[in-house]
Amino acid sequence: MMLIQFGVLIVSLAGLIFFADKLVDASARIAKAFGISDVVIGLTLLAYGTSLPEFAVSSIAAFEVHPELSISNIIGSNIFNVAFILGAAALIRPLVIKDTHLATRDGSIMVLTALFLIFLLFYFNEIGRIVGCFMVLSLGLYTYYVLTHDKTPCEKKGDTAISKARESCIALGCLLMVLVCGRFTISSAIEVARGLRVTEWLIGATIVAAGTSLPETVVSISAARKGFFGMSIGNIVGSNIFNVLWILGFAAMLHPLVVYFDSIKWDSLFLIVITVLFACDLIRRRISRLKGAVYLAIYLGYVAYLLTMQRLPIPI
Repeated sequence: MMLIQFGVLIVSLAGLIFFADKLVDASARIAKAFGISDVVIGLTLLAYGTSLPEFAVSSIAAFEVHPELSISNIIGSNIFNVAFILGAAALIRPLVIKDTHLATRDGSIMVLTALFLIFLLFYFNEIGRIVGCFMVLSLGLYTYYVLTHDKTPCEKKGDTAISKARESCIALGCLLMVLVCGRFTISSAIEVARGLRVTEWLIGATIVAAGTSLPETVVSISAARKGFFGMSIGNIVGSNIFNVLWILGFAAMLHPLVVYFDSIKWDSLFLIVITVLFACDLIRRRISRLKGAVYLAIYLGYVAYLLTMQRLPIPI
């Protein structure tokens, strides 16, 4: 049985890498067809699509009245997105940020959303339904603004030789396959680990924590490898904004999210530090291999803290 699961793991990983690669290519063609930049594609289509697993888990957790899971899921995911995914992408290839909006506006919004989340939890220990509605509406307005305003004069016409419908279908199909392959990768990896008699807690602290963020990981790294730095970084920035405003906002609309700040104060500190550090690097317009190593070191420190405290908010 373990050999079968190991085979599923290998096939799923291969499929994940293959479809992520095709998704990046299709997304780049969509950007040309619609006359928008690869940054906008990263901030919207890729960011929101690869965050679907987090959306599903946090919504279900809120509906079943598990607010700590909803919130820790998002905090853990956002830390992983920056510290691990960005760090790994920068190690493979130094990242250069050319888009002005990404370096200033979007980076600032990412920081503000993180600060807003911590403010709510620190002063009120909850996210209520009305605040959740406000957060969802804010994400909708932000997305509309990005899609309608982020076009240069030479991009507005778009490339008429590219079929918008065809490339959109390909991108959505590849995105779906990335999510499906990611889910099979996670489940098979867990079964293999169990077959090796590794504890379920250790599985959750390692394999599941990294595996459930595979969509963002493979898409961002694949985009960086191909030189689509705006798409790679935009995916991370957009995911972090989407995770807070849409996912937690929608979850709070289902059921108010109540959590005691003392239980997540250090996780909150890690989130603020890594988010501000990322925003500063966006302003500097370059993330070197050395900085990538620093991000990874911070993530290892965060994991060490979680293991020491014997609790791990798993990004799913």
